[in-house]
Amino acid sequence: MGEPSPLRKTRNTNSPSDQEGAIVTAAAAEFTEVGVRRTSVDEVAKRAGVSRSTLYRRFPNKEALLLAVATSLYLDGMRTLEASIVGLDPKEAIAEAFSVGAQMILKDPLMHRLVIDDAEMKAIMSSSVSAMFIDVVTARTVRALRSVGATRPDEELHEAVEIVVRLVISLLESPATDERRQEPEYVREFARRHLAPMIW
Repeated sequence: MGEPSPLRKTRNTNSPSDQEGAIVTAAAAEFTEVGVRRTSVDEVAKRAGVSRSTLYRRFPNKEALLLAVATSLYLDGMRTLEASIVGLDPKEAIAEAFSVGAQMILKDPLMHRLVIDDAEMKAIMSSSVSAMFIDVVTARTVRALRSVGATRPDEELHEAVEIVVRLVISLLESPATDERRQEPEYVREFARRHLAPMIW
């Protein structure tokens, strides 16, 4: 028997969890390059080194695949945000998290597509999913702020953080025409002036 053709991708025979990870990584790359509408499930399967049937066993449709990609993106983003505020006091932490979060969405191609550019992605991520995303990000940010010393009562802190999360999304969906206002230090100072006073 000869060597396999270099033009054929070796089949992914890893564990189901490893295959799932490979599928999500491949889907993220396809969504980034061509968007949701033009992404082919066959191309995702080929890129991940799995069969079409294996992909569909784990993700029955493109919407499920997009949700898995968005969840992975969210977890990576939250880890980055949490690492960015270690050692800061609560007011500095919210300013830093606001700046880092804005930069992630502006600079990460897939995050930018998901939050700002791709109307089809946003349509699939229905209003109920978006509301759930805001709730989850808010709750996790509150926990992170507690870890650096925030003492504001729970209900008030949740409300303040939700305002911050919604403001990040709003500002990025309708960015300022002056590009200097998108620079990290400007965004950080904006958060220090207007958002940090809500956090203690």
